[in-house]
Amino acid sequence: MSTWSPQDDQTALTLAAIRWYAVSIEKLATDIYITNKALYPEARAVLDQAFRDLGQIRKSLQSAQMTEQGCPPGYEDCGGVCLPSCDPMTY
Repeated sequence: MSTWSPQDDQTALTLAAIRWYAVSIEKLATDIYITNKALYPEARAVLDQAFRDLGQIRKSLQSAQMTEQGCPPGYEDCGGVCLPSCDPMTY
């Protein structure tokens, strides 16, 4: 059983903001592609860089020790990263 407990009243709002960014980025990339397919390489380069940057942040978590709180309910400690299910993917 997890001992994780939210200490930040802003947790739900922060997660909603992250979701907004993700959906908005997807919409922008789709709009660009549908409007002008020739711009796909530029949009892909931006998406690829964001993916790599976030991946580096996530990778840095693997070397950090999990806090005493552990992962929230429904998540597992997957080598220092909280995930719904541990997967072998290395992104």
